[in-house]
Amino acid sequence: MVTAVWPAGPAHAMDDAAVCGLETARQEKALGIPDRLLHAISLVESGRWNSESRASFAWPWTVMAEGEGRFLPSKAAAIAEVRKLQAAGVRNIDVGCMQVNLLAHPDAFASLDEAFEPATNVGYAGRFLVGLHDSTQNWPTAGAYYHSQTPNLAAAYKARLLSTWENAKQHPDQRLQLASVENSRLGRPSVGLWPALAESEMDSRPLPQASNNSALKHIPERKIAAEAHSAAERAEAKRIADAYRQARLEEYRMRKAQMSHG
Repeated sequence: MVTAVWPAGPAHAMDDAAVCGLETARQEKALGIPDRLLHAISLVESGRWNSESRASFAWPWTVMAEGEGRFLPSKAAAIAEVRKLQAAGVRNIDVGCMQVNLLAHPDAFASLDEAFEPATNVGYAGRFLVGLHDSTQNWPTAGAYYHSQTPNLAAAYKARLLSTWENAKQHPDQRLQLASVENSRLGRPSVGLWPALAESEMDSRPLPQASNNSALKHIPERKIAAEAHSAAERAEAKRIADAYRQARLEEYRMRKAQMSHG
């Protein structure tokens, strides 16, 4: 269950509602991710419902910990919430548009400010998703593994993700519609973040290399099905098995590093 810990004020409502969508669109184009897939993941991870536009949007100041999600009104409030949780000894915390797990991805961000910055949060998630695709050669599987490789968790997440992705593809203008509704409600013109998309597409700066399954939110114990009835199926099974072995190796390394610092 996700709750709004503090009521969000109207001052930056449109910007906050639109910014995750802007960044997922940028990263999909920059990294060659299928259209709306990263956006769909963000909706599953940090989505909020807008009753006026009847559309969901990812909320950049979302914090998940101890089984409860919190929609915070600002970056500063979100950072304060994470610091409060960490001071209480909580380490398993998901943050931002893409709900990147700070425990599983300890080196993803230089600071909490960077972790909640939509551009860096979505950028890291996009590169991580590409790394999962490099291992599995299958975008829906990579999307499921973004959440977990535990079979039942991955299957449930994949079903929800595919439904969200299909709906997003059928309503390509929802992000613009949401911004327009928010602007209208606040008495502001329908301009701002969205025109920047064209400029972002011309950004040719090199991106950091995609993570190679360096850490997952949940590393499972599972068996890879050995039976395959065609060459394509056998190749897919091998790709998934290789990804699983790599994940287990990284899990061992991460746990060993945690023990050495404990």
